[in-house]
Amino acid sequence: MKNIKSKRHLALIAGGLMSIGDPGRAEEASGLLGGLKFINESAWMKSLGLTVTGWMDAGITYNANDPADNYNGPVIFNDRSGEFQLNQLVVDLSRAVNVEGSEWDVGGKVTFMFGTDARTNTINAYGEGHWDNDLIGDGTRFYKIALPNVYIDVFAPFGNGITARLGRFYTIMGYETGLSPDNFFYSHPYTFQYGEPFTHTGVMFTYPVVNNLLVTLGAVTGGHNQFGGSLDGNAGWDGFDKNMENWNFLGGVFWNTDDHATSVGFSIITGDVNADNDLDDFRRKTGIDKKDNRTFYSFIFKQDFTDHVHYVFQHDHGIEQQHPLNNFKDAQWYGIQQQLIYEVTDTVGVGLRGEWFRDDDGVRVGQMCPGCAVLASGPASYYGITLGLNWKPVDWVALRPEVRYDWADGINNYDARKKSDQLLFAVDAVIKF
Repeated sequence: MKNIKSKRHLALIAGGLMSIGDPGRAEEASGLLGGLKFINESAWMKSLGLTVTGWMDAGITYNANDPADNYNGPVIFNDRSGEFQLNQLVVDLSRAVNVEGSEWDVGGKVTFMFGTDARTNTINAYGEGHWDNDLIGDGTRFYKIALPNVYIDVFAPFGNGITARLGRFYTIMGYETGLSPDNFFYSHPYTFQYGEPFTHTGVMFTYPVVNNLLVTLGAVTGGHNQFGGSLDGNAGWDGFDKNMENWNFLGGVFWNTDDHATSVGFSIITGDVNADNDLDDFRRKTGIDKKDNRTFYSFIFKQDFTDHVHYVFQHDHGIEQQHPLNNFKDAQWYGIQQQLIYEVTDTVGVGLRGEWFRDDDGVRVGQMCPGCAVLASGPASYYGITLGLNWKPVDWVALRPEVRYDWADGINNYDARKKSDQLLFAVDAVIKF
């Protein structure tokens, strides 16, 4: 496992990339097109300090239930059975900010994504898209455009150095990310799919208190619930162009040992969630004050037992007051996921992931395929076990076959809500340019 022993490493951790392997591997120079050196080494790009990276992630999944609608839900992202998916075609333009200097510096990032992941990376969890998703019409069905990163970084040399991030950016919460090269597995756990934010819009300040301790504080949009009874999901957390009037607190503390063998991270988001433009009318009709709070936290522990054996433990817990899909009672969700990765060689790794996710009031997990966005029929516990292989035949290609078994406790939410379990076989290829 590669490590970068610097403030930059800590900044990447706080950026939501607490993943197995090198946090900067999406920025490596090798690739199908030579790491795009013909662009990056041009005089103009060098003078501005800009770098372009890119990759493609494509795969296919077989569902042993053989669903008639070819939908693997509630597993999303690789949600089509027996159909090729171009999950991500990404072009990333960035300027790294120097967080170790004594001068002010400005950087930033714009991430352009096309593919089936675009509608789930930045859309709220049950189908309400933002303007970037609408850049392609509904005729494409599964394929959308997303801009999950559009932000500016400003480094100020005060104390140990403060970095401000302003714009839209991937969350600091959770372990896995929406960028394929930064995950060991092709599929994602329920904690990532249904429990956590994907992106935020707002401002975030990062400060290294000491060499191994980083603190992040920020204010991000809190968004809304749909009072009319439509599905809520991650509405608001991923807000970019709608219901921007609510602001939430976002914070985190991240620590690692000197040798980076042990890492601990805790992050929290809390604040009001509603649509103010609907609030007065809603109060008049129902007498219910919908200025309610939603609070969610994520705890992550990472341990490298050896240079080849890596372990991850994650616990999430969220609660929302007066949830409209729970008869305006409080709703909560929580879970645990663990990963054990063994790097057999420099090019081959084997991983095991196990998860328990509790949708305590039946307001999080559902079916997300276009035209069939419905919640599960009630509260349930969801379990998943995934065995995966990560093989890099060359530096710029990663093949990720996996077998995954999911089941739910006391509810049928698989195969068009006819079965309580499903078995998936999947494989994808991540090709860096």
